[in-house]
Formats: sequence, C-alpha cells, structure tokens
Amino acid sequence: MQQPADDQITITHLPTTNDQVIIEALFLQSIPEQLFAYWTTPTLICRWWPTEAAIEPQSGGTYHFSWPKMQWHLRGRYVEFIPNEKLIFTWQWDHEPETAEKQVAVTFEPYVDGGTQLRITHTAYTNSPADQEVRAGHIEGWLHFLTQLQNVV
Repeated sequence: MQQPADDQITITHLPTTNDQVIIEALFLQSIPEQLFAYWTTPTLICRWWPTEAAIEPQSGGTYHFSWPKMQWHLRGRYVEFIPNEKLIFTWQWDHEPETAEKQVAVTFEPYVDGGTQLRITHTAYTNSPADQEVRAGHIEGWLHFLTQLQNVV
C-alpha cells in the first residue's frame, strides 16, 4: 500500500477470488481504539454508515442498522468481538431474504506513528450472476462508506 499524505487515507480493493471482497484502508491520524469505537458505538457509527443503530457490543451480541427513508434494515450478530483488534459479524438484509447470509471480518492493526491499518474481508459469495452483483455492490458500498468514515474521524 503506498504512503498517503498525512491528512489522507488510502483505500484499496484487493484483487481476490469471486467468493470474497477484501478492502484495506490506512488511517494515518486514527489509532485502533478510535476506529474501533466508530464501528461499535451507535452514535459514532451513525456519523458515517447507518442512519440508526442498535448494538450489543460483545461476542454473541446482535446489531441492527437501519436507513428508515429507504426502508433498509441490516441485521446480524457478532461472532467475534475483540475490542480494538477485531470484529467478525454476520450480515443479512431484511429486504433481501433470498440472499444467503454473509460474514464480515474487520481488523484494526496499529500502524506507524499512531495510525491504523483497517482490513475488511466480506464473504462468502457464489459464482451466480445474482451473487456476483451483490458482491459488486458490497465493493462499491465499502469504498463509499470508508470514505465517509475518513471524513468524520
């Protein structure tokens, strides 16, 4: 990953197989604890991702993110919840019940001089045209929302 200017992040969609999405982002001005809070605190996550959020911040806990104007609801549970290091959670949209549940892993690695390397791995996709369309939407969505996160941290 190339070194960005001090006030920027680099967001990269890594080439991978069709069954997953891997996105890396380098936040030079944010420590892992700060970024983790922006993923797990309802008032902070709503600054960059969903409009509304309910979160049970623990392994086995659930989350519910919603965008009321669009009538979208994303729900899941935390498979792994390691403060300031890693989140693994299931992913299911209410309006897409026919789409198989996905899983998202987010890691928060310390980077030089107080920054953080964030890595998102979103799985698992089939080779069906419909699921590959979902995958493409997730790539676009993560790139968009990580830029939103950059704007608020």
